[in-house]
Amino acid sequence: MLKYFLVSLRPKQWVKNVFIFAPMIFSLHMFQPAYIWRSLLAFLLFSLVTGAIYVLNDILDREKDRLHPVKKERPIAAGRLRPGTALAGAAVLLAVVLAVILRFDRGFFLITAFYAGLNVLYSLLLKRVVIIDIMIIALGFVLRVMIGGAVNDILLYPWILISTFLLAVFLALIKRRQELLKVQELHPEPVTRKTLESYTVALLDQMISIATATTLISYIIYVLSPDVQQKFGTNNLYFTVPFVIFGIFRYLYLAYARGEGESPSDIVIGDLPFALNLVLWVGVFILLVIH
Repeated sequence: MLKYFLVSLRPKQWVKNVFIFAPMIFSLHMFQPAYIWRSLLAFLLFSLVTGAIYVLNDILDREKDRLHPVKKERPIAAGRLRPGTALAGAAVLLAVVLAVILRFDRGFFLITAFYAGLNVLYSLLLKRVVIIDIMIIALGFVLRVMIGGAVNDILLYPWILISTFLLAVFLALIKRRQELLKVQELHPEPVTRKTLESYTVALLDQMISIATATTLISYIIYVLSPDVQQKFGTNNLYFTVPFVIFGIFRYLYLAYARGEGESPSDIVIGDLPFALNLVLWVGVFILLVIH
């Protein structure tokens, strides 16, 4: 039973929470033990929170998940874990972790409590509201970055939050597109996610094009911002732009040419060129700042 509960926490999806480390890395505190420790602890605690919310989502979606070629294997949908048992475990886990977070950092607690409340509302209602569902997913990534700033008392510039939001919108749109294509291939009508009935592939493609352009523009504005250049003591951050372009274009290639993108974490972990480019981007950014 414990095994299936742990699987339902979806640890593979916790890779999304690496956004918590962004403020520490890009403020050049990643070599300071205190910052590393606080970021790691925040990552672990927040991952447990997201895991508990995943369990709740699986309970609510268990009937629809049984119609999905992949999600039907999730423990709750497959009948290996009883919904009542899963709900009790998730509630206890969430309560305990929130209590620990409150003692750790008040700002962290407030952001996490807002995230948890928003995602419960998302699971119960807002996931059925077209476009809003995507924006809430994107907001979740912004909150992750804000957590990284809160636990280490790091000032976050507006353009990095905007860039994060737009990037998350980009990822969420591609996820919806790939889900829609898969469902249309297997069923005459979308049945596994209510909002898919309101989307079309053509509409999502248009939205993806807009998100691609605005994400790139916002990042370019960020690295060219006088405040950012003054903070980091260099005017050469624009040299990191090609890595961002490659990363986004590589993601588009994997989505449109290879049919991937339904699970962003699979690409981050499984695609070597994408992962290598990500490492190079961070490395070059750091080298430009410390040079």
